[in-house]
Amino acid sequence: MRFKGSAEEPRNLVMVSIDSLRADHCGYLGGDSGLTPTLDRFASDGVAYQTAIAPGPQTFSSMPAVFTGRPRPPTDLESYPQNTHWKRRLAALKEHLSRFDTLPERLKAAGYETAGITPNPWTTRAAGFDKGFDRFVDASKPSERTLTESFLERIPGIDSDTRSMELFRNLLSGSEFFAQWEALKEDIAAAREALSEPYFLWVFVLDTHYPFLPTRAHRREGSFFSTYYSALRSNDPMRGKGGSLSPRVQKSLFRSYRDSVRASDAFLEYLESTLAEDDPVFLVHSDHGESLGDHGNYGHNHRQVYEENIHVPYVVANAGVSASVEEPTSLTAIPRTVESIARSGGFDPHKPAGPTAITTSECGANRTLREERYKYLEHEGETELYDLKADPDELNDVSAQLPELRREMAGRLRRRLRGRSEANGIHESVARIATLDAL
Repeated sequence: MRFKGSAEEPRNLVMVSIDSLRADHCGYLGGDSGLTPTLDRFASDGVAYQTAIAPGPQTFSSMPAVFTGRPRPPTDLESYPQNTHWKRRLAALKEHLSRFDTLPERLKAAGYETAGITPNPWTTRAAGFDKGFDRFVDASKPSERTLTESFLERIPGIDSDTRSMELFRNLLSGSEFFAQWEALKEDIAAAREALSEPYFLWVFVLDTHYPFLPTRAHRREGSFFSTYYSALRSNDPMRGKGGSLSPRVQKSLFRSYRDSVRASDAFLEYLESTLAEDDPVFLVHSDHGESLGDHGNYGHNHRQVYEENIHVPYVVANAGVSASVEEPTSLTAIPRTVESIARSGGFDPHKPAGPTAITTSECGANRTLREERYKYLEHEGETELYDLKADPDELNDVSAQLPELRREMAGRLRRRLRGRSEANGIHESVARIATLDAL
């Protein structure tokens, strides 16, 4: 077997972004190891970031930072009509990605061929995520024969004219985020066939995004009926439309989510097996977490910056390095890590970590400074402080007991955000000067 990783032969790189995967559902982070055996093995053999923090609680506030290493500046969309949010967000995403070198662009400069495959509408061409890819597959738009119908028609007893089929179609027709990784197999195979080594392959999978509909192959806890029952009954709360869930629906929803986590882990196993001869480095992360009733919330509202929404898995496997990193690590460090592996064959796993990590909501008003033990939040106009060692579920605000720490962390958060704003201003000035020089 040829040795990969030397300066003469750079490593192939594969990055998998998993939507809405909570950290506490991953075995290596203390969850049920039965849900994520492949990810846990990656973590055991490679670099496991124990306190990886998403830069935002939703895809459109997190993934642009993952691709550029630069968090998005706050965007005020609250005053706009609801039906314009989609287009305005896409435009804001594209503008941000156009301002900075993206991860695939950096790798192309290092001699890589690049391919990206994504079914997530926030990470498509319209959002500017194709920038730097030699081959880019936008799988967010289902064909005329929809994924819904293709999936349901394979199930005995479900007829296209039945009321059940109509209910399921109505549920899923309003969701742009229904996709199962099996539907991406052909695109992945075609992308790999078109790429020369060394290559960078990015795949975004949506199985853990609501409505949590794993295929039969991955259902261990939920039946077909209970999976769709919970999806139908939880539709309003999970879409942020208010309401509450009965204990029965909540229990069924939890089971569906856990099965969808199993499905995502099965994808990692599939990809590892499919690309075994290429011996790639794997970087696996979630873009954000998911509320399942925590703090009275469901889904991933852009205002929520509690742990269930921002603490995520992040693992680097098969890079010739093994470590468990406890310090907070922002996903904004991913481009630097990938570029280091591409150019030198390795990386320092502790370099991306630091004493703190920051998460901000899209509007910038809800934000948090995350230390290894303490966490300071500014949420809905209030300030909160949590001792995560004693209170990992963030139920007891200790601001009154630790007022000096609260003030000190608030000051640090303001300074970090001010420094970020100044850095972006400097970057813009340098870019303008470069443009004028080119003219």
